[in-house]
Parts: sequence; structure tokens; C-alpha cells
Amino acid sequence: MNILIIRAFVKLREVLATNRALAQRIEQLTATVKDHAGLFDIVIGDIQNLDKRLMKEIRRLRGPRRRKPRIGFLTD
Repeated sequence: MNILIIRAFVKLREVLATNRALAQRIEQLTATVKDHAGLFDIVIGDIQNLDKRLMKEIRRLRGPRRRKPRIGFLTD
């Protein structure tokens, strides 16, 4: 199976060597993918920060409530 993979990469290299336009297009796509990966990292980080803030606020709202003082006369 490994020899088939190597042959596929050799064939790909041969095709790229003969077709310069295809090679340039693949390089452009690679650069675009890297740019998009960077943007996704930023968006994922923002979503995680929002999630942390939301969970913090939910925990604050679910926290123990203060007991209300009893109204009326106190008897022993």
C-alpha cells in the first residue's frame, strides 16, 4: 500500500512540474487556506471567551440566594 502512495505523490509532482499554472493555483489555494485557518482561530477564540463569560454569569445567577429576614415578632 505504501508504494501506491509514493507513486501517487511522484505522479502529482510530475503533473505539477509540467503544468505551472496548476502549481500556482495550488499555491494560491494553500495561502488562502492558511488565511482562513487564522480567521477561524480568531473566531473560535472569541466564541470560547463568550462561552466563559456566559458560564460565569450563569453560575452567578444560580448562586445561593440570601435568606430574607422573617417579618414579625420573634418568640423563643
